[in-house]
Amino acid sequence: MTRGPWLGPRYTRRHVLQLGGAAALLTMAGSACSGGSGDDDAPAGGGAEKGPEAPSLAERVAAGELPPVEERLPANPLVVEPVDSIGTYGGDWKTALLGPGDVAWLARTGGYELLMHWSIDFTEPVLNIAESVEQEDGGRAYTIGLRQGMKWSDGTPFTADDIVFAYTDVIANEQLLGVPRWLTTVSGQPATIEKVDEVTVRFTFAEPQGLFMHNLCMPDEGGLLTSYPRHYLEQFHQTYNPDVASLVAAEGKADWVELFSSKVGFSILLDAGFWQNPELPRLGAWTVTTPLGTGEQVVLERNPYYFKTDPDGSQLPYLDRVVYNVVSDEELMLLQATNGELDMHMRHINSLTNKPVLANSREDGDYDFFDIVDGKMNQAVMALNLVHQDPVLREVFQNKDFRIGLSHAIDRQEMIDAVFQQQGEPWQVAPREESDFYDEEFAKQYTEYDVDLANEHLDRAGYSQRDGDGYRLRPDGNRISFALDVATPSLFPFHPDATELVVGYWQEVGIDVRMNPMDRSLFIERREANIHDAAVWVGDGGLLDGLLDPRYYFPSHTGSNWGVPWANWYNNAGDPREEPLPRIQEQMDLFDQLRATADDDARIEIFRQILAISKEEFWLIGTVLPMGGYGIVKNSFRNVYEPMPVSAVYPEPGPSRPEQYFHAS
Repeated sequence: MTRGPWLGPRYTRRHVLQLGGAAALLTMAGSACSGGSGDDDAPAGGGAEKGPEAPSLAERVAAGELPPVEERLPANPLVVEPVDSIGTYGGDWKTALLGPGDVAWLARTGGYELLMHWSIDFTEPVLNIAESVEQEDGGRAYTIGLRQGMKWSDGTPFTADDIVFAYTDVIANEQLLGVPRWLTTVSGQPATIEKVDEVTVRFTFAEPQGLFMHNLCMPDEGGLLTSYPRHYLEQFHQTYNPDVASLVAAEGKADWVELFSSKVGFSILLDAGFWQNPELPRLGAWTVTTPLGTGEQVVLERNPYYFKTDPDGSQLPYLDRVVYNVVSDEELMLLQATNGELDMHMRHINSLTNKPVLANSREDGDYDFFDIVDGKMNQAVMALNLVHQDPVLREVFQNKDFRIGLSHAIDRQEMIDAVFQQQGEPWQVAPREESDFYDEEFAKQYTEYDVDLANEHLDRAGYSQRDGDGYRLRPDGNRISFALDVATPSLFPFHPDATELVVGYWQEVGIDVRMNPMDRSLFIERREANIHDAAVWVGDGGLLDGLLDPRYYFPSHTGSNWGVPWANWYNNAGDPREEPLPRIQEQMDLFDQLRATADDDARIEIFRQILAISKEEFWLIGTVLPMGGYGIVKNSFRNVYEPMPVSAVYPEPGPSRPEQYFHAS
């Protein structure tokens, strides 16, 4: 099969990423959403003059408030080739947040600025803040070269000291974070870091760490290394400030850890604290001026020291500000979209149900759709808790014939027609067709709707005995009865309707099941405490993200809602922990091999073995494959890449280079 466009990179054995010279371009191949018809030969932005920096910054230079632009840029700026056309300066990007807790959209739009990025089409890691990354000693060492003269948003140089501080004094500090798994070897030994010179650091592992560069592209991981300005944060750190207790007392904090975290947040980009401190220096295209939690808007304004330019040498970003309306519910956000109040948006409102509503308002709202390639492989995964606290129900759920029977009982085509606007196809928890990991047999196994076959498998599983109401009995004589936890409201408004259908299908074959709707926070709390029976969530991992986040193929972390105690055993985490089944342990061992493998082809083959076990064991019950999605974009808003990948590890639209978005006249 032809290599899929979202599988990932192929590296040489001694892989070197390097951009040589100021003329090197970060190429953005692919189609573009130009936001309506236009003359490609016309001057960008209606022909307005564009100098080397934004007019507002030029005024500040003239007033003596800023140094000249050539002194604000690094010696070798990253040159970004625009998706559609070179833009012009000015204007806002108007978008929205669903309440103050919607920090993920802040991170994806205004915070994705890491040492390395995903390429715009999600095919490979590419350089970003880093000017070079060299893999050495079979993946045991990585030397990272920074950009000479690069600065934080307050004008302070960004150097190797900032990376060393982030790793040594924050990440490796057990009072603050603790070294995450991706910065350790398979055996759990943390990386060491060395400052080679002012703009070079080297990470060294005792064993090969094959996914290091991939993790540098992921906001939860790579963001840890580029978000801690030492010159600002060391005043709040007990190692550097012997009088930190006085600051703790002055700000009413419990200790220096709480004080430090209040300035930058615990989980960085996805922590509200990161967006609540306008004094925190940043490296992104825009900096916080109206922080989260202070009103009905969050505002980010251009960073005068941003390190990228367009091919003309003009400093990016083009847009002056990103303005987020903080709204209370999806309906209000949808109304703002149909009124044309959002420039570009692709979160919360871009459901199949809303598409006709948005389509009808395109002309009045002066916007159009752009296409999305969905990285999810399933709209609604039915995850039985295979490590249930009730040993009898655990035995039932671990019975493969039981799961097969439930799968055959689902009328997926009816679900597609009734819930998903006739979009999608029957699909199991298996990679998408766009992936080189695609296996048609895996994707389609047990998807045939056949009540007789479902009953046959349930009988074969040993549950042929029924009570007076027709419900099947457990080995202890009690009725097989359980609840499907569903998070409502959630990012997936179709889940209640889909789950109601599944409840009916399973009751028809003698299973006493009910839907258990709840707030998302309670859903997560129950999952992580392992007190749920079963849970419904979307299935991520249909593209490259499956290799990096394999939670649906084996229990890799607490997002694996079908085996949280097993995931905790694998990660040596807290309670609940329990030794996994032998086949699960086999998958875990294979993934450890994958993590320790620097050769790309070898990693791919190992992941195929992990998938083969998932196929054979049929851990989870899938329903429907998502079709391509959509976002909305104003007709004047340019350089939005399409089709834009959407994935748990591709923080859309961050990798599409929002710094080169602009408004055309």
